[in-house]
Amino acid sequence: MLENIKSLIALKSVDKLISDKNYELALETLNRLVKEEFKPAETFLKRGRLCHKLLMLDAAYSDFTYIITHCVHKEEAYYERLLLNFEISNYSQTISDADKLLEFYPDNFEIKRIRFLSLVYSGALDVAKDYVLALFDMNKYRTIQFLFNETAQNIAEDSLAKALKLLGIIDVIDKDNPIKLLKEANIYGLAGEAAKEAEIMKRIDSVFPKYFISHFRFTDMYEQRDLLETSFLLELKIFDSQNLFAYPMSILEGYKNQMEGHILDSKECFERAIQIKPEKPEAYVLLAQTYQLMSGYDNPEYKKQAEENYKIAMEIYERENLPMKADNMKRQIKHLNSSLSFN
Repeated sequence: MLENIKSLIALKSVDKLISDKNYELALETLNRLVKEEFKPAETFLKRGRLCHKLLMLDAAYSDFTYIITHCVHKEEAYYERLLLNFEISNYSQTISDADKLLEFYPDNFEIKRIRFLSLVYSGALDVAKDYVLALFDMNKYRTIQFLFNETAQNIAEDSLAKALKLLGIIDVIDKDNPIKLLKEANIYGLAGEAAKEAEIMKRIDSVFPKYFISHFRFTDMYEQRDLLETSFLLELKIFDSQNLFAYPMSILEGYKNQMEGHILDSKECFERAIQIKPEKPEAYVLLAQTYQLMSGYDNPEYKKQAEENYKIAMEIYERENLPMKADNMKRQIKHLNSSLSFN
């Protein structure tokens, strides 16, 4: 009994020794406790983590594997071995450990993230593409933003080959994505391959207009456009060197501001869009909606501004022979007036 109490005190002292960076004494204590077979799951786990910290990787791997093989509670050891396998680029074993862990923690995003990256870095790109799309419920823009974040981390760590593999996944999901091409050009620039960098930058100039037009639709965009997609499209502004898309970019920026609750900023964006192309109806509709939000249905001046903009949009739709859209504007005006009561 007394020996157990001493061993328990020694085990508890290990964390303090590690926090004080007294690693040698901490390791000696853990080695003694392992020989005594005192709480093996806990002592092997602590020693494995310490060995990993001290870059004694073979010893750490051995300790984690011992727990997985001999102990009942092995989830933490699986996770530690997962991280270690990923760190040493043992990707097949990383995937295997991730699959086992996901039986315990099916919703753990970090485990899924490591599994996905292991698929990419091991060259299983088709499987990785399907896996990451499923991870984000087939939402292309969330998937791409995640991939860009991972790419940025690899670039920061100077892992340029890994970054290019991630960009390859984007190319499969979203062919000729201009932001992807820009990042690819940057990587080749960092690698000193100036000719390859110039080749890709030239390609961006030809890709951007076609890409933007294919991804941007005015039709009911203010009712259907996803905020993440809107933010993504706004990033493409950097490629519009000739300012060819000033009107839709202003619409998108205003829409984003409106969705984020920046009402005055959105109002300015829609007013700018109207100045750029006063013959287009979308900005008038969105500006009218913005005035409604500003009015809160109790400000007669903003109500009047909303009504005027709906009327302008209605007239444009009538001239364009779009009776359904014109009728929708009439309904908006009717709703606006029926919802307000002034003293």
